[in-house]
Amino acid sequence: MADERRVFLSTLPAGRGERRLALAVVLVSTVIFITAAPFAKVRLAPVPTFIPIYESILVVTDLITALLLFGQFSFLRSRALLVLASGYLFTALITVAHALTFPGLFAPTGLLGAGPQSTAWLYMFWHGGFPLLVIAYALLKDERGEASRPRGRARVPILASVGAIVAVVGGLSALATAGQRVLPPIIQGNQGTPLLVVVVGSVWALSLLALVILWRRRPHSVLDLWLMVVMCAWLFDIALAAILNASRFDLGFYAGRIYGLLAASFVLMVLLIENGRLYARLVGANTELAAEVDERRRAETAAEAANRAKSEFLSRMSHELRTPLNAILGFGQLLEMGGDAGRDRESAQHILKAGRHLLALINEVLDIARIEAGQPSISLEPVLAGEVIGATLDLLRPQAATRHVQLPETVAAGVYVMADRQRLQQVLLNLLSNAIKYNHEGGAVRVSCLTEDGSARVRIAICDTGPGIAPEMLPRLFTPFDRLDAESTAIEGTGLGLALSKRLVEAMGGTIIVESRLGEGTTFGIDIAAAEAPAAHEARGGPGEAATAPRATRGKILYVEDNVANIQLLQRIVSRRPGVSLLATMQGRPALDLARAHRPGLILLDLHLPDVPGDEVLARLLEDPETRDIPVVILSADATPVRIERLLTQGARSYLTKPFDVAELLALFDAHLTHETPPARVGDFPR
Repeated sequence: MADERRVFLSTLPAGRGERRLALAVVLVSTVIFITAAPFAKVRLAPVPTFIPIYESILVVTDLITALLLFGQFSFLRSRALLVLASGYLFTALITVAHALTFPGLFAPTGLLGAGPQSTAWLYMFWHGGFPLLVIAYALLKDERGEASRPRGRARVPILASVGAIVAVVGGLSALATAGQRVLPPIIQGNQGTPLLVVVVGSVWALSLLALVILWRRRPHSVLDLWLMVVMCAWLFDIALAAILNASRFDLGFYAGRIYGLLAASFVLMVLLIENGRLYARLVGANTELAAEVDERRRAETAAEAANRAKSEFLSRMSHELRTPLNAILGFGQLLEMGGDAGRDRESAQHILKAGRHLLALINEVLDIARIEAGQPSISLEPVLAGEVIGATLDLLRPQAATRHVQLPETVAAGVYVMADRQRLQQVLLNLLSNAIKYNHEGGAVRVSCLTEDGSARVRIAICDTGPGIAPEMLPRLFTPFDRLDAESTAIEGTGLGLALSKRLVEAMGGTIIVESRLGEGTTFGIDIAAAEAPAAHEARGGPGEAATAPRATRGKILYVEDNVANIQLLQRIVSRRPGVSLLATMQGRPALDLARAHRPGLILLDLHLPDVPGDEVLARLLEDPETRDIPVVILSADATPVRIERLLTQGARSYLTKPFDVAELLALFDAHLTHETPPARVGDFPR
């Protein structure tokens, strides 16, 4: 039991590598703070969308962090962990209250009966409450109290903590709004009163005190180390956003909140990495248990139960994580498309980059889980290898140019392979991207695609001129989340790419081989089955048919969605097609009536509806002669391959997973609404 506890961040001692990384983050943050501090009072253009986007990301990040910490508490039963998890829940909930009362965001003076002092005092409660809970966490740490796992359910203390935090946040929100007359004024107009200096100084001192106590409470765990980094970022946040700045929407206002956003992400990222390492340890433990027959049977039974639980968990987490990401990335794309000012456009690009990185991490974890569960979404067909290689090289040329790495112009390969085109390109993107990232400046990458005489296999080889891989590290190469000690470098990565590539190639009936020599470079080879060239299909339509002239997109779209933010996002997207009108409803039964009454050219359908499940709505639409010819496209955060295949078989025209791409959705509108919708008729549903 003691050994098992040492794998958690809250009990694992911080090593030299973690200390160096944390120190580097603090030093970089300090340099940026020193650079920005003299310009904190510089007035910048107000960006109304900055606050909701920034605070939405904060709420999602802090809620996930609190959930992971509550999960660790359920195993370790440490009171310190329970307090820290409550601290992150506190910041998430009070951020919501802060956003609702922010002047001009939802109402001129804010919601909840807010006044001119409400937002400022909520900011002080927010930035003073979290350090207090961190101090409590540090004081409650006791190695002797972790010696044995206590019995009983963890649900009771967790629910009690959640209830207490909800009550505290509700009380503070009521005090800052309905009871604002009790609080002394700290804001006049858009400027601070003399009392503001005292209040902000006290809040700032609490963060400094939390940092000092964390430092003195040794030995430091990995979680302690990153909490200290968080408190340093909070010190910079408060200093820029409340001490050194002059008013809202100046440089200090924006920079301080960016520090706060970074602070919220530090602990979450190390917790996610920790979960990945625990998953890797679980895979190794299952392999060892397979040594004996009896143990193997017990392990298989446990693995089946774990897989079922994991599938259910991944399905729900996929939905819960993709839904907020849909709003973040969707509105971010619209900001990027419509932004005129360079700073606004750059801010939108930063939001999109962070959101897409998180989405890619979620997708990679889900892909590995699906493949291991025997449910990979693979569709094999003859694919022209040279065409896929060329398209992949074109995508990576900008990355290669930044490092001055030479890529081949073309790869002469007139051979076909039996593969899934999208998955093959995904594997090639990962291998070629690694060959560029880990190469020397000014290095080169060579790509070849050859068929051996008399062999039914094709080898796609990717060779680089990088430093190579040590022989003792090669067995770890395809282990999830193992980056071969590259974590201490500046090269970004999650350690999932090679593990996922190996599983995808094996799912397509191929193998990956690797050869490497230190100081000379590394070669990755993909051995995959050869295929015959597909027969050319004759073009439809006779020579006398004239091409139809392009016309503007026109028609009606019915959107069935229970999330208000997603409806608002689609309204913004549809506004880019002036000839298209949008009907929206948040329930399934009214959607059936609207479809019969308005006969839209396209129906966009979510699956999670409050009254009728989305798949039942689809079935009713297809059964009704008046609506069966209307194409239905599923828009859902549930990316489970089994669910996708079932609904496409049931009759859905297409299935798009959230977060969706705005350009892809506009292309979908153009494809379905450019031409007149055919009249309703009884017959088979066209697919």
